[in-house]
Amino acid sequence: MPVSILESIAETLYNRLEAMIGDSVTYPIDVLEVVRPTQYGNFTPSDRQIVLTLGPEQNIPEFTCPGSPPAVAWERIFNIRCHLATSERNPEAIDSILNEFAANVKKCVCSPASSWHTLGGYAIKADWGTIQPFTSTGGIDGINLPLRVTYRVSENDPYTQR
Repeated sequence: MPVSILESIAETLYNRLEAMIGDSVTYPIDVLEVVRPTQYGNFTPSDRQIVLTLGPEQNIPEFTCPGSPPAVAWERIFNIRCHLATSERNPEAIDSILNEFAANVKKCVCSPASSWHTLGGYAIKADWGTIQPFTSTGGIDGINLPLRVTYRVSENDPYTQR
């Protein structure tokens, strides 16, 4: 079954993040799970968990190209939410641990260094947005790392990259 260009980007990003699971040598924050929620959520926020969701999308006219059909450029935000539940007895500052978690995620997503921003060749560019800290119920702290991804497809066919 064909996969749209946007879904190909999401799968590439998900696969990169999944590479962090069990690799505490390369990524000192030992990630236990990467989740793409279903319609009903299908997950409970937990320690050392990454949740990947889609954010807003907007048209990018400066990357749109004329043709028959035209190539339309879009920017989509991927929210990479990193959950962390630290012990009350842990003497290390939560901000310090969250900073390391963010650094680990960026190191993972930005590999390979020369072409990371194309996300498997499906995107024109990608760049990081402003990190947003959050606290959720159940003692879970975390950060959201928004990744803005620009890609281009045929106006009438989101399966054809342009």
